[in-house]
Amino acid sequence: MDQNIKSNKYRPITALERSVFLYLHMLSKFRKNDLYGTGPALSSLFMISLEKAEDLLVQWMINFRKDATYSLIYVPSQP
Repeated sequence: MDQNIKSNKYRPITALERSVFLYLHMLSKFRKNDLYGTGPALSSLFMISLEKAEDLLVQWMINFRKDATYSLIYVPSQP
C-alpha cells in the first residue's frame, strides 16, 4: 500500500497507534501463532480499554506493513 496516497480514508497515525503497531509488529516476528487473542495483553500493557485494544489490533491487521513504517493508516468506513 502506498502511504503517500491522499484520501479521506487515510489519516495520520497517532502516537498510541504507532506504539501499538510497532509492538505488534515485533511480536509477530517472534510468535509463530496468530495474534487474534492479543487484545487483553494490549489492554493491560498500554493501559487502554479492551475494546480500544481490539480496535487497534484490527487496525494493525488492516494496515500491516512488512517494513513497519507507518505514517498514514487506512480507516475503513463505519457502518
